[in-house]
Amino acid sequence: MNASSGKVGFSYMSGLRYDAVIPKLFSSLPEAKVAYDLWDMPGDPLPYIVFGFLEESFFTPAILADRDSPLLVRIFAFLEEMAASQDTRVVELLWVGLFEAWAADSGTFQKALSGMGPRTKKLAKKAANKLK
Repeated sequence: MNASSGKVGFSYMSGLRYDAVIPKLFSSLPEAKVAYDLWDMPGDPLPYIVFGFLEESFFTPAILADRDSPLLVRIFAFLEEMAASQDTRVVELLWVGLFEAWAADSGTFQKALSGMGPRTKKLAKKAANKLK
């Protein structure tokens, strides 16, 4: 997301791979790592476990708290990178790990849509339509 325009803009396919998504998440959003560490899970962080936990404890609260924060700019930029991934497992993780939960709550879903980039928004809407 461009801080001056408030829009996420990616016109490329991301090289983000499934096996690198959690390290990339934690380096892009150190706040997510802090939230995850509070959970004190043993072993390596598995992507679906991490996203399932962070959807409820990090992503959704951030969206509901303040739509215009610098943290949300970084969250939506990361989600756009996931949506642009050539690795279908990364896209599926985004779909299952976040969009299914958000689509179940129209208020959260609408707030999230307002900050999403074009690929993320298209994917989120597709997920919501499938869940109807």
